[in-house]
Amino acid sequence: MMLPTLPPRPPTSTQHTTERVKLFASGCQSLALAILGAGIVAPLFTGVAVPMWQRLAAALAAAAFEIAAWTLLGYIPNTEVTPTETEHDE
Repeated sequence: MMLPTLPPRPPTSTQHTTERVKLFASGCQSLALAILGAGIVAPLFTGVAVPMWQRLAAALAAAAFEIAAWTLLGYIPNTEVTPTETEHDE
């Protein structure tokens, strides 16, 4: 019912796609940091005895989200202008 009332979607450009990939990668890195903080660092400060398997699970989950973030960032093309060798030769 609401579909006719929605405005049309704007066309997506490479800039929009790049920003979305960066957003998802940032979310993965934030989630990994939160998992490390809640699963490993916080129990060290509170003195709560956490089983080793829980710490290992937290570390593996955080590593998985970091790998996902790195993979997402690998899809962003490098658009930086690099200096050529002729500019260095003076």
